Amino acid sequence: MNSPIASIVIPAYNEERVIGRCLAHMLDNAAPGELEIIVVCNGCHDSTAARAREFAAYGITVLETKVASKTNALNIGDAAAIIFPRLYVDADIQLSILTIRSMVELFQKDHQVLLCAPRPVVDYSRSDGRVRAFYRVWTRLPYFTEVLIGSGVYAFSREGRARFGVFPDIIADDEYARRIVRPDQRRSSAGNFVISAPRSLTALINIQTRARAGTYELEKKFPELKMCCTTSPRRTVKVIAKTPSMWLDAPIYLAVMFAAKLRAHKKLASTAAHAWNRDETARAMASEVSCPIAGKDAS
Repeated sequence: MNSPIASIVIPAYNEERVIGRCLAHMLDNAAPGELEIIVVCNGCHDSTAARAREFAAYGITVLETKVASKTNALNIGDAAAIIFPRLYVDADIQLSILTIRSMVELFQKDHQVLLCAPRPVVDYSRSDGRVRAFYRVWTRLPYFTEVLIGSGVYAFSREGRARFGVFPDIIADDEYARRIVRPDQRRSSAGNFVISAPRSLTALINIQTRARAGTYELEKKFPELKMCCTTSPRRTVKVIAKTPSMWLDAPIYLAVMFAAKLRAHKKLASTAAHAWNRDETARAMASEVSCPIAGKDAS
């Protein structure tokens, strides 16, 4: 049995359709005991915990809380974890052991790095044409190409995690993590992870609404972190204007972002500001994907 090279905290809210896929991708080709994985089922009323416990032979720890809060789940997982670096991973993404190792190696090679994340790859192969148009633009903009993206996966070194106490009660935990350290202290690691794009335009707008609401809330609660943002809508428009190959898809992208902006303000003004508002269409597809370690011996 090896000593773990990293702790991984996975908050999971009604993720019975994807938690198996998430864990299987991490564990495929991992050495026994290489990872300390803690799944925190928060406010679930499905079989998420049972599905996660199917991986008990691989040393997975499953914790449960009645509170349906992602940040509370992150804090519960943090309290149980003992290893650094520490990864925080959404249950609906696909992350390989090779990418995890590259994140660990980055911290080992450069002690100035406090936060890192691999690059996302968006799988929109089963999405509506308008959704594909949106992502063809989004994946070419500065936010995606120039700065560390923590949407779904990010990792702190011990020193980086010591920059703050508990995760605050906010929507955008990943953006908070990105801004809590200076730009020169964060890096993109080698490797990537897979984000499954929503199938429908409505689902896409819901996702972007939550993301925009999370940013607004973060900047209201932590105004000192606003200066850490390196992108702006004005710069985005300039990039699109100078890139003719984006022009065909740009109207869809701009319309989605405008709709998300309007809805985000309404969301924050409502009592349901922290409603999950997540994409169920991509999760529905997860049952069609086989787990790469299914049937393998855990020993």
